[in-house]
Amino acid sequence: MIVWGVAGTGAMATLFLEDTKAIESGEFKAVFSSNSDRAQAFAQKHDLGFAYSDYQELLANPDIDAIYIAGVHTTHDQMAIAALNAGKHVLVEKPLSLSVTQTEAVIAAAKANNRFCAEALWTRFSPTFSAVVDQVKSGKIGEVRHISANFGFRVNVDDHQQRLLNPQLAGGAMFDIGIYPLLLPTFVLGEPEHIHANVVMADTGVDLASDVLLSYPHGVSASLTYRLDTHLPTKAVISGTQGYVEFESPWFAANAVHWSIAGQPIETEYFTLTNRGWGYEFDEVNRCIKAGLVESPKHTWADALMLAKLMERIRSEYGPIYPFE
Repeated sequence: MIVWGVAGTGAMATLFLEDTKAIESGEFKAVFSSNSDRAQAFAQKHDLGFAYSDYQELLANPDIDAIYIAGVHTTHDQMAIAALNAGKHVLVEKPLSLSVTQTEAVIAAAKANNRFCAEALWTRFSPTFSAVVDQVKSGKIGEVRHISANFGFRVNVDDHQQRLLNPQLAGGAMFDIGIYPLLLPTFVLGEPEHIHANVVMADTGVDLASDVLLSYPHGVSASLTYRLDTHLPTKAVISGTQGYVEFESPWFAANAVHWSIAGQPIETEYFTLTNRGWGYEFDEVNRCIKAGLVESPKHTWADALMLAKLMERIRSEYGPIYPFE
């Protein structure tokens, strides 16, 4: 069994530990938070044996094999590199980093230390997502010509202190929710030739909402929307020359899809999921570590880098650019 420590005590860390509790391939035994009280409270809540307010002390614990990094976006790359250099495997909550350069540095550290590293994009590890994309790539709906995906909910846009609207913490729609619509066409179609975007900025200077059009050769395209000011249906459709497949909401963690093949009745395919989705991700990472792999074939370093390049292309032309950059 792989023994884990978690760096971070926020909502994401809580959701992940609760969803992976029944997974037998790995176990959490330690937590780090810069706030000692939060670390102790989190450890007590999740029955963890070690609580640290010093990250280096966590990394020095010889009983810990791997670190799940779930702090704020601005800490991901440096915490990952420190863990890898300490000989630990890492699962880094999305985004893996804030730039292509940072992503390359994390990957370089994983290579240098021969340690596993993955970006924690749970959709890529979902049985639903894997099965559907495999069928699409096998030609079930013909040649893919268009992809649409959206994700949106409304936050209190007047609360400028919250993390999602805080530019110092790399807040905004793209890194928190936009990464999901963006991953779908990059995984199915690869890197786009051209990008057009309409980005609405919040008063704080982070991206509040975006409509993104990705253009590929021969007229293939993807239209993506992500918003922090509007509730969206959170659905996705992959359309081809012989039909389309629609993911049920929320599409990035769906348990059902609808296949519409030209001339045939719509067919619904259901998937039995044994956890919310993070459990599949955790199990795959533990499998890879046990097998001596340094990356997962379900979401490779090249995949993470391609996504980082796409997000950097959008930000460089349309924003946001953060104060610390």
